[in-house]
Amino acid sequence: MKTFARLIRRYVLATAGIILVVVALLLGMTIYAGVRYNGASDSVQKVGALAEALHPTADGLQWDAAHTPAEWMHGYAWAMVLDEDGNVIWQQDLPEALNHRYTASDIAVFSRWYLADYPVQCWAADYGLFVAAEPVGSQWKYNITTPQARMEAMVGGLLLAVVLGCCLWFSWRGARHLQAVADGLDTLAQGGAVQLPTTGFAGELAEKLNETGEQLRRRNEIIARRDTARTDWIAGVSHDIRTPLALILGWGEQLQQDEALPAAARQKAAGICTQSEKIRSLIGDLNLTSKLQYGAQPLRRKAVTVGPFLRRCAAEFYESPAAGDSTLELELTQAAEHTVVQADEALLLRAIENLLHNTVGHNAAPVHVTIRADAADGMLTIQVTDDGQGYPPAVLAVLQAGETGENPPHILGLHVVEQILAAHGGTAAFAQALPHGAAAALTLPL
Repeated sequence: MKTFARLIRRYVLATAGIILVVVALLLGMTIYAGVRYNGASDSVQKVGALAEALHPTADGLQWDAAHTPAEWMHGYAWAMVLDEDGNVIWQQDLPEALNHRYTASDIAVFSRWYLADYPVQCWAADYGLFVAAEPVGSQWKYNITTPQARMEAMVGGLLLAVVLGCCLWFSWRGARHLQAVADGLDTLAQGGAVQLPTTGFAGELAEKLNETGEQLRRRNEIIARRDTARTDWIAGVSHDIRTPLALILGWGEQLQQDEALPAAARQKAAGICTQSEKIRSLIGDLNLTSKLQYGAQPLRRKAVTVGPFLRRCAAEFYESPAAGDSTLELELTQAAEHTVVQADEALLLRAIENLLHNTVGHNAAPVHVTIRADAADGMLTIQVTDDGQGYPPAVLAVLQAGETGENPPHILGLHVVEQILAAHGGTAAFAQALPHGAAAALTLPL
């Protein structure tokens, strides 16, 4: 009996040792991540101090005389200041290749990531946007830009740490109780009376799990409120832009139809209307992609018959001014004609519209578009092809492999197509058509 007790004790101690090693590893990872994050925060504060040390003078922006420019720039490769139009109005050791005007899109990209492989930090000052770059390879910023995944990982790590802690507590209490049971068996074997101790471990474990569940619920509420606030902000900005955009579009149409104006002026008014329509479409795509990304766009599924739906898409395309002189051909198999899918008809229509408008919008000459549909093996396949110039290589690299590069192309409309199909449990694939043109294949489960 004593040998049995020693075996049980050895097994429990080995289990407790393994759990301690795992907990130590988790703590080490948490401390390392905290140190790295604090280091990034210190870097941002240092950039703020550099920006405040730069003062406007009669001769332009000058460093504070407390240190030399080399001392101020210690640890940094170069610095520059951009005005509201993106022009460089001051620079310190800026490479010649980077001394040019920057668009709003360029600033939005490098403010979060890199500029020509230089990790940069930005600081908004009264005189402009201060940008400081650290040497190439000195910072790794990718993990700082995934807050939601990090929060989920932290929540998962917290849950795992609590569970492992409970297991450790159980092992320690279990070792004591098993020893008491073993001693009791020895006493029984000797003919004595045994009284086993009672334990409140089950109640303590339930209390710990309830506390952990409450922590997870509060953390999920914080994440949900943050995502809701972000979606509401984008929706609010989109709504505020629509009113002045509608006025611009209305005035442009009036000028376009005013025969008293010269032909050149009416042509410019037509251009204003076309670009305004593009902005309206971009605003819609931005609002929709935000809602789809954070689950704020509900799917209103209903039975959609494929044949009538695709003919409606073709009719609306022909009625759209964006179609111009382009033509569209519809090819439906007998199986696809009467196939019914459970889908959000408005979102599915938006996906087809984005593909058609992308086709005619990125080809200078009119194109011939073909929509083919077939249903087989429990899947509906819709192919949209054209005989234009096809997708640029940079666009295909992003769509097929996710390679964004230094200057990622604008693919918001196609990204919305991917999100809509993914929300329906389907896929969207993009490729070059043969012998030339673009091809998009949408698949939906039946």
